[in-house]
Amino acid sequence: MVAAIVLVDMRETWRRSIGIGAGFLVCVAGGALWQWKRSRLADLSAGSELVETNQRVVEIARRGSGYPVLILHGAPGGYDQGLLFGEGAFGDDVEVISPSRPGFLRTPLDDHKSFEDQAALLVALLDAIDVERPIVVGISCGGPIALQLAADYPERVAGLVLGSAITTEIDERMYDTGNPVIDPLLTSAPVLDIRSGLLAFLHRFMPVQFIENMHAGLSTLEGEDLETYVDYIQNDPAQHAMDLRFASTIFPASARIDGTLNDERWCRNLPVVDYETIECPVLVFHGEFDAAVPIDHAECVIDSLPDVEFVRVKADHLAGVGPDADRVRRAQQSFVESIIDQVESTTAQQ
Repeated sequence: MVAAIVLVDMRETWRRSIGIGAGFLVCVAGGALWQWKRSRLADLSAGSELVETNQRVVEIARRGSGYPVLILHGAPGGYDQGLLFGEGAFGDDVEVISPSRPGFLRTPLDDHKSFEDQAALLVALLDAIDVERPIVVGISCGGPIALQLAADYPERVAGLVLGSAITTEIDERMYDTGNPVIDPLLTSAPVLDIRSGLLAFLHRFMPVQFIENMHAGLSTLEGEDLETYVDYIQNDPAQHAMDLRFASTIFPASARIDGTLNDERWCRNLPVVDYETIECPVLVFHGEFDAAVPIDHAECVIDSLPDVEFVRVKADHLAGVGPDADRVRRAQQSFVESIIDQVESTTAQQ
């Protein structure tokens, strides 16, 4: 009888110990996650500035000096993603201007939900920073806003670059599934932060597997073809580093969710402008095996644009890496140089 009582007491003690231990681990993990997010947001804030426009505040980062290149990031994204894509892509004689679009990082979404409203906000930003006529770059979900800006304000766009850009209707429902129960859960800060934290852990401690899984989701390649493609990237130190740096531009998702949801909803209604009215020269580059934004989007827009150069590359959604990465970079640099020459020639004739 006494032994039975002791055994029961021991079981209760073990249960309590396990419960206390599990609670302790949860607290430690939660504390680490909170500290990671806090540090990440502090680093992001330190790398940018807030600019007051006549409409509202916009977060931007500026790097380099020379002819202005305005880069519009994808979703999820922020000014950090634009800076990454602009790094070394356009030569040394440019200033990269990378805003966080409405709903991303420190630029509030508020009433600037439509792509038309976002284009108007960009014009207000250009006025505020005294930039007259930049080259505009639209990456992925930044493409529709770049096209809107070129169509609505042709006098403010010297040239347009579309990289892996969305140009027509796409019904991506990563977060906006339409489920009134699941959607609020998926887009809640705790769930997004836990997911981001786990991905950041894999990103840091299992980078090879992280890159493999990322490209598996971004590419239509399968089996040996996918393995060969990913191996090419993994074996190139610069491209491997670029992949990992790109992944960090989607963390933490909770600071980018408002803009991401807004993009998902508005991209279902594309196109909203007549691409034939776009007057400026356009460079389009797109990966042949892009699973996130099929190459049909590039083919759609090049059929309508009056002055366009198309670079079809062997790549997935991240067209800046892979076997044709240097080809993409050379095409962008050549395009930018030609636009700058055109602007300087026109200015000299006035």
